[in-house]
Amino acid sequence: MRGLWVIFHKEFFGYFRSPIAYIFGVVFLLVVNGLYMNTFFLARVCDMRAFFEPFPVILLVFASALTMRLWAEERKSGTLGLLLSFPSSPLALILGKFLGTYLFALTVLSGTLVIPVMLAILGDPDGGALFSAYVGAALLLAFYVALGAFLSALFEDQIAAFILTLVGGLASILLGTDLVSSSIESWLPGFGAFLRESLGLLPHFNPFVKGVVPLRDALFFLIYTAVFLVLNYYTVFGFLRYFRRRLFYPLTAVLLGLALVSNALLAQVRLPRFDFTEERLYTISPVSKKVLARLKAPLRVTYYVSSPQTLPPPMRNLSLEVRALLEEFAAFNPKFRFAVVDPTRNPELIQKLRNKGVEPFAVQTIERDKVSVRRVYSAIALSYLDKPEEVIPQVVPESLSTLEYDLVSRIYKLTLSEKPVVAIYSGRNFLAGSYRTAEEILRSLGFEVKGTSIDKDHSIPEKARLLILLSPGKLNKRQLYEIGTFLNRGGSVLLAHSAAIYSYNSGPEGEMLATPMPQDLSVNELLKTYGLEIEKKTLFDLQSVTMAVSQEREIGIFKALVRIPVNFPMQVQILPPQMNRKLPIIHGLSALLYLWGSPLKLDEKILEKKGFKTQVLFTSTSHAWAEEVDLGSLSERDIQPPKETSRLPLAVLVEGWFPLPFEGQVPPWPGEKGSSQATKEKASEEKNEAQARSPQRSAKPGKLMVVGSGAMFADGIIDIFDNALFLANAAEALGLGGELLSLRAKLKPVRYIAEVSPSAKLLWKIVVVFGPAMLWMLLGMTVFIRRRRRRMRFERGEGL
Repeated sequence: MRGLWVIFHKEFFGYFRSPIAYIFGVVFLLVVNGLYMNTFFLARVCDMRAFFEPFPVILLVFASALTMRLWAEERKSGTLGLLLSFPSSPLALILGKFLGTYLFALTVLSGTLVIPVMLAILGDPDGGALFSAYVGAALLLAFYVALGAFLSALFEDQIAAFILTLVGGLASILLGTDLVSSSIESWLPGFGAFLRESLGLLPHFNPFVKGVVPLRDALFFLIYTAVFLVLNYYTVFGFLRYFRRRLFYPLTAVLLGLALVSNALLAQVRLPRFDFTEERLYTISPVSKKVLARLKAPLRVTYYVSSPQTLPPPMRNLSLEVRALLEEFAAFNPKFRFAVVDPTRNPELIQKLRNKGVEPFAVQTIERDKVSVRRVYSAIALSYLDKPEEVIPQVVPESLSTLEYDLVSRIYKLTLSEKPVVAIYSGRNFLAGSYRTAEEILRSLGFEVKGTSIDKDHSIPEKARLLILLSPGKLNKRQLYEIGTFLNRGGSVLLAHSAAIYSYNSGPEGEMLATPMPQDLSVNELLKTYGLEIEKKTLFDLQSVTMAVSQEREIGIFKALVRIPVNFPMQVQILPPQMNRKLPIIHGLSALLYLWGSPLKLDEKILEKKGFKTQVLFTSTSHAWAEEVDLGSLSERDIQPPKETSRLPLAVLVEGWFPLPFEGQVPPWPGEKGSSQATKEKASEEKNEAQARSPQRSAKPGKLMVVGSGAMFADGIIDIFDNALFLANAAEALGLGGELLSLRAKLKPVRYIAEVSPSAKLLWKIVVVFGPAMLWMLLGMTVFIRRRRRRMRFERGEGL
């Protein structure tokens, strides 16, 4: 043990006395941190995936430079014999050199930890994903250092060791890419996939970056690290000492072959993996188990997939991953029964599948230096009782992260006694936009979507669970009464409306102008009885986003549509710091575009008096303000913040027992006489029915969600950021009870940082890019100054 410590101490602190080691460290930190910060503030994504994309190649160059002198210098300087004569075990010598170099490289790598610190200050990163990514980086570094140590012992020339380490590492990286593995596969079927799984670095490193620590991938790096260290041992104590030298080459081939075969076998074995992500993105959710427990009869799940030989290398392990998930479901509930079927073996089955909507899809691959297209099967069908079969038409590697939700959401729909109904009402103002995309999203969730005009002939559907009002415009008293009655009967209402919408046009000087068009807020007459109000103002916030607006411009003698960037403060961006992260309805949201919205006004006294449970979903930043709508056409320069700004509520959820509006008096429909006998009798019946109900007798309290922007759900806007996800969450929370919300949170774990001022951006770039490098430079200068002073004192005979 003492020998190990002596060798480790010599190697580790030897790097701190080497100028070239400081140069390597400084260059590595400048390159790796600089590449990340170059685009960080453009994307504003609060994670390090962009950091770890080029990381394997950059780390390889750094590790090759560090290890090239490890043994080559000993051989060239003639000190290897002296080193081997030390009274320490051969294993201590090998491990001491390896650990000294490895820990020094880790010390340099710690200079990149300034990036997680920056992310934690500017946003809310996934700490678990960052941790697992650095675990993967440490394992990858061990692979490189062990490889470099082995190759360094074979040569006296450091440059030769550097180049061979670089070539070996690059070969392992390239073999893990789809391009190279597919190309090899086209010439040698099965061999490309074998090399990808047994030697390719990227397929084994990427899971760590996602936030998962798979035991199988950790073993991949540990096996190769151990093999290279063993080969290093036999190189130094066998090959270089001419001891059983003829056995060295067969031994090297055997050990590398064992490493290849063992990793190829591990790829076919299901081993535990540890999910470190905060949302447990890769772990079966308790909600999934709860939904599976609803099964009252056997559920038959069939996974239709082509044989592995016909799949491109990136999809070879797809069936194993899907089967693993299906096995976990089946282990929890025996009523979940699955089978894996290859349709290509049964021509009659292919036609049946086509009738179900299951067809082969095209995947691109490389065959003998030519790009070709294969048609393969990878789909899942779910059958339950006598209900129509649910189908997931395509299951590809990119959809594995959403497969749990895709399965469980369909199982949930199959177990419902009847299809839930959603009624949608939108205003007749065509300038407010259409909402066809929103309707498609609701249908994809399993809702039956029905439009309603809330009039005498088309009332709110009786079976509707949820009523969605999107920019409703002018509503008469009877329509307000029908909405209030729906709430009174335990229904749920989602209202998205604002005081104005805007049109963009070019001004006389070519600048973009925003012109407000007021919208009717007659819905406030109903909202005020509940203690809510949409203010007749437009919200402005300094935290805004740039949008591209299409405008017709003359280019010579032609006219063309060009996209012009505009950044008005009513194009508000909502980020996690403004969201109530405790609410399930907010799960999975990383950013929202709150377009042309209005702030909400909450009367706490009325809300408390009514006994409502009130929850604010999200607010503006503290740099927001509101102004009256009738402002005329405005340019970006015309809108300036006042001296006082504040945080304003923008979306609220109210739950409780909603009383009948207008004290139970039923207003007549437009054109209908209010004094008619039929109207009076109906009003009397509904009032008596309401009086017979009490909060205690109510089967289910109503829910009212008010969002101060209807434009955020319009076509073309709903696809920006997480607006579509917010609508889906709201619909499930209000219409289905929200059981699947935690699952949908797994679909898009992208997190964003808030807007940063130009001066702060410059400061962070200086700190992240140059800060760690400067610290290493200062450390190096300090060490060399101290060594120089000690040498001068020694030369003067003053001692050390």
